[in-house]
Parts: sequence; structure tokens; C-alpha cells
Amino acid sequence: MKKILVIQNNEIETKRIDSILPCDEFEIFYSHNLKDGLEISLHYLPDLIILCISDDKEIVDSLTCINDEERTSSIPSIVISENNSFEQMRKVMELGADDYLPMKLIEKSLLISVNKRFDKFLKLKELISNQINTFEDGKGNLKRDDHILVKIGNRLKFVKFTDIICVVAMKEYSKLTTKDDCKIIVRKSLKNWISVLPAKSFLQIHRATIINIDYIDKIVKTNDRTYTVHLKYISETFDFSQRYANIMRHTFPT
Repeated sequence: MKKILVIQNNEIETKRIDSILPCDEFEIFYSHNLKDGLEISLHYLPDLIILCISDDKEIVDSLTCINDEERTSSIPSIVISENNSFEQMRKVMELGADDYLPMKLIEKSLLISVNKRFDKFLKLKELISNQINTFEDGKGNLKRDDHILVKIGNRLKFVKFTDIICVVAMKEYSKLTTKDDCKIIVRKSLKNWISVLPAKSFLQIHRATIINIDYIDKIVKTNDRTYTVHLKYISETFDFSQRYANIMRHTFPT
């Protein structure tokens, strides 16, 4: 199925787009915000990008970023905007957008425009399909060793490993806490996290806890065998289990 990334900032328009594009023909992903949308488009190369952003300047800046990047410059893009002026439409088209749709016409024109974009770029996609890194399977030449893509509802959140403060197990799930105070529940065991996160930065201190050592504020010795770690940006503290205390002492010799 063709993958469409919608970079948007309005939950209402998300529902409208869902009602227009048939889910049996397209897989539609919504970015968590504008910044995540640009990161996702660069790393995962969707088949089509739809920009549904209320601010005209942000539309222009986003298109500039997409078309200045070699990897994303060939991805077809459609802009949906409340601004119906000819000047804005020409500015967007000159930046490389493949179509510009006024918001009031999307029920009538969006599906037609999407299908035309895919028809036009079909041969190009066939030539480079083996190089595309899809959302699900991670195939392709890019190594995803610096981030993880998390799905929150129907939105995608681009999370860099360097932004993760800690990971806490919740049975078959786990909770990520990032430096921007975002708490995300994902269906991923702590064992899986250990195999993914870079060992030079992440340390397991308990059977249910992994911390990013770059965010350690201080370590307090509770008694002869146990320690409590205080992390930057969050008030929650975590105890080292006795099993991992020796690892801690080896990692942070005193």
C-alpha cells in the first residue's frame, strides 16, 4: 500500500483527510508536529507528503526543507491551505509543490490529486523502490541507530536516543521519558530496548529500568549495597538493584 505522510497542526483537518482518502488504498501517517514531520520525511521517505499547515510561512519553510534535501526532493507533495490567494499558490508551486488545494475544495479534489501524483511518479518510484526505507520493516540503506519512530494514536513521534532520559518496564510495554517531558507508552519490552539503545549511553540499573547516563544529576549511596540516581529534567528517582550495583560501581568508580 502507498504510504502518505501528513504534516499538519490541526486535529480537525486530520479527521477530514481520513474521511476522504480510502484506508484500503493508502496507509496514512500523521506527524506529531511540524519538526517531527520533517525528520520523518527525511529518514523514512514516504510515497507522498501532504502539508496541511495553517501558517503560510511554515508552509514555505517546510517545502524549502523538503526540496533542498536530495533524498526528499523527488517525493511528490500536496499543499492544503486556507489561503486562496494566487500569490501564495504561485510561491508554493515555484518551491516544488506538485499541487495546491484550497481547504474548501479538498472533499472534491484531494483524492483526485493524490491519485494523479501517484500515477505521475509510478515509474520513478519503481526505479528507487529498493532504496526506500519503509515505516514498518526498516529496509534500505539507512541505519536507524540514533532514533526510534513511535506511533502515538495515529501520529508519528520521532524520538532521538539522545533525548531519552529513561525507559521503565510496564509488563509487555515500556514507558519512555524524554527531556522535553514527553512520556510515551510503547509495546516494547526492556529486553528489546537493551538490544536497540547504544550501550555507551544507556545503563540498566534495575530489571525494570534503563537510564541515559548523560542525564545523571547525582548518585546517592543509600546503604552499603544500594544507590539512588537522580536524573536531570525529571523529579522521579530510581534505585539501583543489588544485581546492578556492581555494574554501577564499575561504570562510576569512586
